[in-house]
Amino acid sequence: GIIYRSYATYQENKSYNVIKGTIPDFGYDIKLAYTINGKDDNKNTFPSKDSDYVGKSVACKNSVIAEWDNVNWGLKNITNANNSETIRCIVDFKVKETFSEKVEPGDYVSMTPVAESYTISKELTGYTEDQTITPNELTLWRVLQINSDGTIDMISEYTSSNEIIFRDQTGYKNVVGVLNDIASAYTNSNYTAGSRYPGYNGQTEFITVSLSSENLDTEAKGAGEGYNTGSHMNDFNLIQSVLYTRTTYSVGKQGEDNGLVGYWFSGRNISAPYKADFNFDVLFCGLSVESNNNLGIRSLYGLGGTSGTKIFAWGRFLRPIITLKANLTATGEGTKEEPWSFE
Repeated sequence: GIIYRSYATYQENKSYNVIKGTIPDFGYDIKLAYTINGKDDNKNTFPSKDSDYVGKSVACKNSVIAEWDNVNWGLKNITNANNSETIRCIVDFKVKETFSEKVEPGDYVSMTPVAESYTISKELTGYTEDQTITPNELTLWRVLQINSDGTIDMISEYTSSNEIIFRDQTGYKNVVGVLNDIASAYTNSNYTAGSRYPGYNGQTEFITVSLSSENLDTEAKGAGEGYNTGSHMNDFNLIQSVLYTRTTYSVGKQGEDNGLVGYWFSGRNISAPYKADFNFDVLFCGLSVESNNNLGIRSLYGLGGTSGTKIFAWGRFLRPIITLKANLTATGEGTKEEPWSFE
């Protein structure tokens, strides 16, 4: 790497502010001058890594070829064919272009969540045991929308490798809040400003009343719910309009034939089933996106009718939405092969 030692100037019909140092591995000196968009800078202070600039190009004397490394903030890939003892280069900088200014909906982004594991308590899901997921397995994301404040909403390209099971009254009452909590496990404080689970748009997260026929249209139903008319439909339609499909694979089965999986969607539904199929007056259900691209209901608790009550359990995969901070900088092309990256 480069060891910066002092400031100096050299003449090339102009006077530049120069950083002088050496590259120990090669034994030659290096002097760096700079310009901003090809023009002199009247500040005469070589830009630092935390400045508002990034290197755009490098021009060197004596047939030396080099590139500028914006990560390590120094020259890289130096070719010194003439074995010059002193390398003199002018680094041309440009103002950083923020990620939100160049990214487009649908672009691919590489981002690794910090958490290696996250455990969901059985007390919240109604399942018979705790369940653990691996947030940092989801590293490829798709841009859904650029918000007016410069933040960016992204959804995982794939789902989790394992399902999370919700069960019984507890599962129904907590499903929205638990899914929102799970989404927060997929964040990275270096890059993310928040999270939500797909479909969350202000619904009741945790229902506290008992489930009975007396309060089906009030507290037990939850605010903002419904099968295909609730506030969760904003995300349901957004995903389709940007990605042209809502279906996807598990991260462990990506690209497999017939490997599309269903994943939980943030919402609830209270339905009156056909008596020919269910001997219940009402079913309390969670919502999921099915492998056929449609919204489905997954029964968690049956109430009334000739069967009295019944417990159901359903497992579905996870597909979180995270919100990136404003004013990030990224490299890449936004393609699946070369996604945007902050690393």
